Amino acid sequence: MSRTPHRNLWWLAIALTLLLNGCGFHLQTGASIPPRLVGLRVAGTGPSGGTLAQAVDRALQRRGNHAQSGGPLLRIDHAYVGQRIISISPGSGVALEFLDTLHAEISVVGSDHKVLLAPQPLLVENSFSYNSGNPLATNEQQITSQRLLMEQGARQILRRVLNSPDFRQPVP
Repeated sequence: MSRTPHRNLWWLAIALTLLLNGCGFHLQTGASIPPRLVGLRVAGTGPSGGTLAQAVDRALQRRGNHAQSGGPLLRIDHAYVGQRIISISPGSGVALEFLDTLHAEISVVGSDHKVLLAPQPLLVENSFSYNSGNPLATNEQQITSQRLLMEQGARQILRRVLNSPDFRQPVP
């Protein structure tokens, strides 16, 4: 009798696995590096270009890419972060909520300087709230928000580049 509950759980697990696979559910995995992008290097320009390029490079390294001097180049140009106030306290007139916006232009060029992915704009937005009760926490919030913005930008760049049909097709 003691085997029946275990056997039932085993069958339940198999049934759930089959159902989830049948409906299109898959665990999220990182996109693999297409063969044409192996050894991809990253360079950034603009006030936030270096920080964003570092975030993209770290994400690529986690996926197994190691930059090579002769590899293609992912360019992140004119990267900057803008910030605007989106909410003000009616009582004190103090800013309560901000919107950080990351702007850049991304492209990929081959080692022969041929454009592999035409320049395209990047826009990432992230809001954060101000804690008027603890001004020191606000500085920490802003630093955390900026880091989060760069990580979101890096993920968006990699999604676009690694999943681009230009790189998923076999090399002619």
